[in-house]
Amino acid sequence: MPVTLTLNLLQLQTKAEVGFAAAVHGYADKANAAFEDESWQWAGTTRRKNGEVAGSPRNLVDTGELRDSQQEPQITGLTARITWDAPYAAAVFLGATDRKRAYSLPGRNLPQQVADKFNFAEVFIRYFEL
Repeated sequence: MPVTLTLNLLQLQTKAEVGFAAAVHGYADKANAAFEDESWQWAGTTRRKNGEVAGSPRNLVDTGELRDSQQEPQITGLTARITWDAPYAAAVFLGATDRKRAYSLPGRNLPQQVADKFNFAEVFIRYFEL
C-alpha cells in the first residue's frame, strides 16, 4: 500500500518572517542608538550647530536631524529597507568632497558598522525554538 507524505512549510515560513522582522527592528533600534556613541575619530575640533565643541572621538549627533530621519523599517516577507532621509545622510555615511572649499569629509558608515556588530542570527533563531 502506498504512503504519501505532504510537507507544508507555511509554519516555517511564518516563523522565518516573524524572526526576520524582529531582527530588522532590533537592528534599527541599535542603529538609532549608535548615533550617541562617542566612537568616531575626527581630526581636530568642530563647533557644531547646536553650540557644542566636538573633539575626537565624538558622536554623530549635532542637531539630531540625521538620527531622527531614520524611517520605520519597510518589511515585505524576507526583504527589508531602512532609510535615513536627511538630505546629507549619504555624505555623513559614505563621505563627501566639497570642491568649493577644497576639503573632504570621511565617511562614518554607521549603518554598516552596526550591521557588522549586530547578531541577526541570535534574534532570528529565537522564533524557531520550541
